[in-house]
Amino acid sequence: MAARLNICFVHLFVLITQLVAQNTHLMTMSIISGWQFQCANTTCLPFATIRTLNIRNCQIACLDQVQCQAITFHQSSSNCELFSNILNQNRNMSINAGTITMIDMSGTRLSNGSYQYHIHVKKQHI
Repeated sequence: MAARLNICFVHLFVLITQLVAQNTHLMTMSIISGWQFQCANTTCLPFATIRTLNIRNCQIACLDQVQCQAITFHQSSSNCELFSNILNQNRNMSINAGTITMIDMSGTRLSNGSYQYHIHVKKQHI
């Protein structure tokens, strides 16, 4: 009986440890379809450009980078541009069909692990 209780306790301990270790990435992003950043200076240039299968993977790539504040996903090439330092760049955007730009809404980022990803999207019109 004591051995069974010990085994149950060990399993419960492992389960609780896994649940505590399971952290979440969270971000709320505004989406601007058909627009991209038009950078007049170097602070607006992407700090990374990668190829991803889809926009969801582009969003996850942004979540994995602490400095990432925005993405532009080019649907035709599957290029994903990651941006930091994009304060007030909404005014510096140009039309580009086939692109989707997503910007982290200030104060919504929670990033303390790598197991679950939650991205809330709010559509924005320019």
